[in-house]
Amino acid sequence: MLGLGSIIGPISSLAGTWLQGRVDKAKAETEVKVAKARAEAKVYETEATSSFLNEQALTNQMGESWKDEFWSLIFGAILVASFLPWTQPFVKEGFIFLEESTPNWFANMLYIIIGSSFGYRFGKQGLQMINKKGK
Repeated sequence: MLGLGSIIGPISSLAGTWLQGRVDKAKAETEVKVAKARAEAKVYETEATSSFLNEQALTNQMGESWKDEFWSLIFGAILVASFLPWTQPFVKEGFIFLEESTPNWFANMLYIIIGSSFGYRFGKQGLQMINKKGK
């Protein structure tokens, strides 16, 4: 006759093996999740570093550029001319002419050129915003 110990031993060994398999599987799944999270974090870190370096390069280039000073002088001159009685008719006529005669593509190019010289970035959203203003 078989003893109780001879039956319990194999069952407990089988249960232990099954339980160890579950633990190993859970551990492996956790390691995969951790690896994925680390990889995603590395991607975000790389993107952030790249974006920062790009912004820094653009800022450095702007330091050597005269475009923002040029447009500041242009807008400053128009503003001053708007307050001088002898130049007001010319400013008024200039704005009327621009309103009536400037094609949309040219106005959009001016928005982009002037905006970019002051550090604004224009992507799809910026162009959509400009197009909405033009309509």
